[in-house]
Amino acid sequence: MPLYYVQNFTYDGPGSSKMYGAMGAHNHSQANQFTTDCLAYLAAIGCTNVTATGSFASNQAEPLHGKEMRWDVLLGKWVKA
Repeated sequence: MPLYYVQNFTYDGPGSSKMYGAMGAHNHSQANQFTTDCLAYLAAIGCTNVTATGSFASNQAEPLHGKEMRWDVLLGKWVKA
């Protein structure tokens, strides 16, 4: 079973999202980019005042709820799965 990066976000509404993405082989730059790309995605779908909350976590089990992201090799960034 794959392991996941997981980060929680809050935004005006009030709203919140748990975002997660399969790690694959550990890649430090992909890990660092995960939160940045999740913030960009949430802003792009209209969320305002988006903030990453809690700690970024790696090597996690797949969450039961949340928005899944995937690494797009061609774009070199995380995108909505």
